[in-house]
Amino acid sequence: MRAPILVLGIGNELFTDEGLGPSAARRVEALSLPGVEVRDGATLGLALLPELADRAALLILDAVVAGAAAPGDILVLDGDEVRRPTTRLLSAHQIGIGEALATAEFAGQRPARVTAVGMVPDSLETGYGLSPLIERRLPILVATALATLASWGVPVESKGF
Repeated sequence: MRAPILVLGIGNELFTDEGLGPSAARRVEALSLPGVEVRDGATLGLALLPELADRAALLILDAVVAGAAAPGDILVLDGDEVRRPTTRLLSAHQIGIGEALATAEFAGQRPARVTAVGMVPDSLETGYGLSPLIERRLPILVATALATLASWGVPVESKGF
């Protein structure tokens, strides 16, 4: 039996802040929340389809770019906002989570709840590790993700992250 909620960290850790999704996902995973499965979605795009099947809810953690948002800003996107063209989840892969969600919806396997919690990157240079700004702000992104999970009924106790 699969957990009803999937937390999916998206991004390529070889491009500095592009790896913030997997970094945040590891912090959520360390909390061992009941009913929640955490996966590193890396840059898998459509290969994520099997992970979406049979889930009630999906929480995506990723780098995000949007209009006038500044590096380090946290953005929360719900439902169809995850796929809208003016705000985009950012990954080095061209076929990303938006396309995977659209395909899952077509196949009748899209989770009923979909939320993305993202942060505007400061650097997308080649290199491993987050920029200092994003590293400092990562706990805020994780707290926002945990607040979303709590709003879905997940018992969340802050143990530090």
